[in-house]
This record gives sequence, structure tokens and C-alpha cells, in this order.
Amino acid sequence: MWIRNLAVFVGDEAFGWSVAELEEALDNHRCQPCGSQTQRTDGFVPPLKGQDPMAYEVDGFIYCMHQETARLLPGPVIKEVLDEKVELIQQEEGRKVGRKEKAELKEQITFELMPRAFTRSRRTGVLIDTRRRRILVDSASAPRAEEVVASLRKALGTLPVTYPAPKAAPYTSFSNWLRKPSLLPEGYTLGDRCELKGTKDEGAAVRFTAVDLGQEEILAHLDTGMVAVRVNLAWQDAMELDVNDKLEIKRIRPLDQLKENIDALEADDAVAELQAQMTLQGTVLRDALDSLYEYFEIGAQ
Repeated sequence: MWIRNLAVFVGDEAFGWSVAELEEALDNHRCQPCGSQTQRTDGFVPPLKGQDPMAYEVDGFIYCMHQETARLLPGPVIKEVLDEKVELIQQEEGRKVGRKEKAELKEQITFELMPRAFTRSRRTGVLIDTRRRRILVDSASAPRAEEVVASLRKALGTLPVTYPAPKAAPYTSFSNWLRKPSLLPEGYTLGDRCELKGTKDEGAAVRFTAVDLGQEEILAHLDTGMVAVRVNLAWQDAMELDVNDKLEIKRIRPLDQLKENIDALEADDAVAELQAQMTLQGTVLRDALDSLYEYFEIGAQ
């Protein structure tokens, strides 16, 4: 387990279920195979293939796995078969195929091809921090993360969590950090990339990569009215990450200190290894989010 991107959902109250109750709920909402005419199914699967548990717990963290299975029936394939049928009808019957008939043919073709379509599964890890009332979804896509949380909510019956709501606009703070790094949340230092956008011209944007974020060119852009909407940060020499103006965490990468701890893991089996990884990365993420959320006055720690 290594979380690379992070969408965080925060609850106002302690989660009112035990690990056993969560496991039972996930087991009752397993991802089922696609039927011959089913385009998509979703639900939960064991995090470790070949193992039965639907969730694993250690040090206040619970890890589970969401899965979406979909049949791959590309639109161009349907269109190609449809065009062939339309052309055949026009040649054999000497008439034009109307819009309504085309729609009916398309529906028939889809029905015939669906059982022969390949299926593809997409798995998304979910790390639940019960001590901080946070749901951490390993996804770079906000819509995908919302789908996973909606599925978890459906399984549990209720799950009152929302995106973190900062007291002030993050882009204002990001811009201030670039001007004065001492304003950064405790434990953070500037990295080497950022993205700026104009506040007047919506199309104006500039990205800097592998540079000193305090350089004059960046500060000059800020002075013209641009704001920072994404910034790269390092957390206590343990990991680096990008945070955007929605407080989504992207491109999480371990730094030397954490790499050494990861390389030192010598678990006896897959379960022990997963739990060690949960503790290792989960604790670092918990502390990093604590500092970031305290800065933006998000929830009680």
C-alpha cells in the first residue's frame, strides 16, 4: 500500500461503527461480476487478493478496497457495426434509414455485443483515520473519490463526511507562502514546483517545475495579480506532495527518511506487511494533515 494521490473527507463526529460492523457492511456490498447485459458494477473487495478480510485495522487506521468493474464496449465499435447495417439496408431495400430506426438498431447492436465485451476492474484504496474522523481516498480524480465515498455511505447506511472547508481561500495562503516561506504551516517547507493563475484573465496560467520557488520571476507574476493554485511542499523530510486550491493532495512521494523506513520493512506475510505500511504512511499523512488543517482551521484535531 502506498497512497499516491489523496482526496480527504472529514466528519464532524466520531464514526459510530466498529471495525467488525464495517467489515460486515462491506461484505454485504461486495463488487459483483458484470452480468451479460450489465455495463458496470461497483462495491468492495478484500484489500489483499486471496485473503478473506474486507478490512484491516491498526493504530487507529482501517484500510479497505473499493472496486469498479465495467464492460468495455467502445462507441467507435458500435458506430462501425451500425454504419455497416445502415449501408446494407439502404443497398438491399433502396431506402433511407431514419433517426428513430438508427436508434433502435444501435440499441440492438449494443445488446448483441455486450456479452462479448471484455471487462476491466479498477481498484481504489480507502484509508480511514478513525482518530481524526477522516476518509482518505487514494484517487487523483474528485468525481472518482466521491463515487467511492458514496458507495461506502451506501454500505454503512450513513456517513456524514464532507470535503474540508478552510476558513480562508487556500490560493491566498499559497501566494503568501511563496512570498514569505516562514508563513508555511509548521513542519512544511517549499518544494520546487507550483502553478499560478490569473485572477482577471481566466486563461492566464503558468507552471514552474524544478525551480527555486522564491525566484524573482515567480514573485513578479504574483505582483501582477496572479495567484498560486498549486504548490509543491515537503513534510519534515519524510515526503513531498502537491496541494491544490481545493486542498487535494497529489503526487505523494516518500523522501529519504521515509524511504529508509519503507525499505527496512521485513514483514513475515502479506497481512503484516500491509499493516506495517498502514502505520508507516498513515502516521505521516495524519501528522501532515494535522498541521495543514490546523493552519486552515479545519475541524478539531
